Amino acid sequence: YDEISRIIEKSTGKKMDDLFVDFQKKPIGSASVAQVHKATLRPKNDGDKPIPIVIKVQYPEVAELFDADLSNLEIATRLFAPENMEVTKSLRKRHENELDFRLEADNLRECTRDMQQYGVEPSLVRIPRVVDDICTQHVLAMEYLEGVSLSDAIKDEQDRVAKALGRKDGDELKTMLASKMREHFENGGGAGEGGMQMLGDKSMKIMNVLGPSATTLLRTYASV
Repeated sequence: YDEISRIIEKSTGKKMDDLFVDFQKKPIGSASVAQVHKATLRPKNDGDKPIPIVIKVQYPEVAELFDADLSNLEIATRLFAPENMEVTKSLRKRHENELDFRLEADNLRECTRDMQQYGVEPSLVRIPRVVDDICTQHVLAMEYLEGVSLSDAIKDEQDRVAKALGRKDGDELKTMLASKMREHFENGGGAGEGGMQMLGDKSMKIMNVLGPSATTLLRTYASV
């Protein structure tokens, strides 16, 4: 936390207590370039409500590591594949852009404007707003939006399909499919009509309703 707060204060020129009502020390997410913390933004005016936000903080050593790796790649490319130097240079440029969170903030703003222009934001799509006062090369803050995680959404969809096929949930369906697929291939099955009976009569009726494209997809999958 001390390192994270130091980066934020150095990047914004403001003290943590001046920026936030509270700041969660444990990150809610992390990747190769940065980690994300949840916080509550301190209101600018008396009477305003505190705003929940998320803050993306770049690791202090990541730019140096990227530069070293790309420099080594450029040396190797120049020696062994000079015809690919332009590709290597473009790769460096892409990573440099990725390390500048101001560009990411601009992309968020541009995407919001485009979505609003076509009438889908915020009615169908909701893009978090950038907190301009906390937007630097190494720190990016945006409003916190409640939602469903991608993994939960995928599981819900798997459960929905499983129940439509007469199964309890997605886990039961995956277990059954894995068993049927193993049995199918061990018995020398292929993409013929017999292979399409793996899901059972009820499932086959559902697939017939979904149309020939779904049937073709499953038949192709069964032959892989």
